Amino acid sequence: MGIRCKEKIKRKKQMKKIPLSTMRKAVAGITTQSFSTVPHFYLRTEVDATALIAKRKGLLENWDKDKDPKPTYTDLMLWATIKALNDCPRANRIWDGDCIHEFETVNLGFVVGLDDGLMIPVICEAEKLDIMDLVRKRYELTVATRAGKLPGSALLGATMSLTNIGLGCVDEFAPVICPPQSCMLAAGRMKERAVVIDGELCVRPTIRLCLAADHRVFDGLQAGEFLNSIVEALENN
Repeated sequence: MGIRCKEKIKRKKQMKKIPLSTMRKAVAGITTQSFSTVPHFYLRTEVDATALIAKRKGLLENWDKDKDPKPTYTDLMLWATIKALNDCPRANRIWDGDCIHEFETVNLGFVVGLDDGLMIPVICEAEKLDIMDLVRKRYELTVATRAGKLPGSALLGATMSLTNIGLGCVDEFAPVICPPQSCMLAAGRMKERAVVIDGELCVRPTIRLCLAADHRVFDGLQAGEFLNSIVEALENN
């Protein structure tokens, strides 16, 4: 028996075959479809989180912990994205083969991480919600997702989604668009970084954002305008 054959047998004995779960198969199928059919391009920026921190502090000061879920930075990022979609209706579109559909309501997804994959529940008609209604809806959908009780209808209708890896060491990352959505916004961790403001070097809490956009729906100019609207909403909350 040759050396290569012996090494192959040895490696095989050291490996464990893990069957694919339904969740893993679904994630594999969607991500493969996305990269195979959606022409991604990416825009990156960094946002000053000072106003975001102040906004959350104000919400927490009036938070009734016996009645409502705790407001998170994800809630505020969703809130800013909803405002940006209202301000940039051309961003509220999806590709549909021979045409582009522009939505009159804001249906926004957000990624919920699970043990063996992820799901993207959708907040429908999000423009009608005030900030605490949004907090409650995001929490309700998150709990249902993690409990395996989310109805299939709650995964439909989004034009875009937010994925926020706010904890840990991830500064930024490039997301994968979930078809038929036309873009995905990724937020890295909040971290104090050196920035220049009015010619002076100072330290501010910042978050790095990456917008993945479908080039069939967006050109760079439109995607840039949309990302700029998100930044303005976050920095002037």
